[in-house]
Amino acid sequence: MRRRTVLSTGAALATAGLAGCSVTDMGSDDDVFTVGTYTSFVDAPSDSPGEWIKEEFESRHDVEFEWHTPDQELTYYVERHNDGSEVEPELYLGVRPQNLVQADEQLEGDLFTSTDESVLSNAEDIDDEFYFDPEERAIPTFHSHCGIVYDGRNVSEPETFDDLLSSEYEGDLAMSNPNSSTTGLLFFLWTVDHFGEDGYLEYWNDLMDNDARVLDEWGEVYTQFEEEEIPVVVSYTDDRVYASRDGNDLDKHQVATLHDQGYANMAGMARFADGTDDDLAHEFMDFILEPEVQSVIAERNVTGPVNEETELPEEIEEYMIEPEEVVFFDYDELEGNLSTWLEEWEREVAGGF
Repeated sequence: MRRRTVLSTGAALATAGLAGCSVTDMGSDDDVFTVGTYTSFVDAPSDSPGEWIKEEFESRHDVEFEWHTPDQELTYYVERHNDGSEVEPELYLGVRPQNLVQADEQLEGDLFTSTDESVLSNAEDIDDEFYFDPEERAIPTFHSHCGIVYDGRNVSEPETFDDLLSSEYEGDLAMSNPNSSTTGLLFFLWTVDHFGEDGYLEYWNDLMDNDARVLDEWGEVYTQFEEEEIPVVVSYTDDRVYASRDGNDLDKHQVATLHDQGYANMAGMARFADGTDDDLAHEFMDFILEPEVQSVIAERNVTGPVNEETELPEEIEEYMIEPEEVVFFDYDELEGNLSTWLEEWEREVAGGF
């Protein structure tokens, strides 16, 4: 197994989207510049940067901007491509290394094309640690970290993976399914990184023996935490940002970084091979990488920027928890391994609940 640990201070297409889903025709308009992304980037329950990006980009360019947010996310475009149908958007924002690997396993030909970063003036300020695509299709855009959120009023902080196996957390830990949730997949890959190919299944079986809960989606997991049905959940290290916005009890919303680590949820943007307006696509990509735009995305998406010149919003600086050590698998490390790991987990672990 190829394995990399990236050390960093301050510095993840959900797998469900790659199951077979029906495809609906979205139509097209030659006068509209379209970009594909996932729904919550445009219409999250709390806040999201999508509408601001649309209005700001339209104000700078003589073009009508439109987001495409199909329910199947990236799978929608994989299926259209394989069917020989038109892929309408110029690019997709929010592609992750696991998305590329899973999509490439199903694709006939190329869905995305590479981008020459020399045409993007702001790309020179992207930190090297955020790159994950050796074929230079995905340009880093933002990132976050998977971590443990726990109710600090009722349980102590778990400091290691083994801590979660103790009697203190028996029946009190929940996470989402790695085959149907980005958050669950990030935690799953974190365990593969920590325990290796020879040990991660044993650890998961020990979690199940300690009555850990595995639910389909992150939203189900977090709802149980909010409603105080369970005190420890796999989530993100940005949890206290949301909690502070909503006026929630910060004593309840505590974040643990096991072994002082967090698994990186890297996201990028990539141009579709069927795109017809490279110039405007490059303008959009460079716009997304501007420090000022990166700051807005950080604030509204509650994620970290990739442009080193970005000034973080005060709220992010105060409440975002940054792990001392960041771990993640890039494309090369996931290619040829990801499907096998998940199939083994499904067969040996998921079959028991």
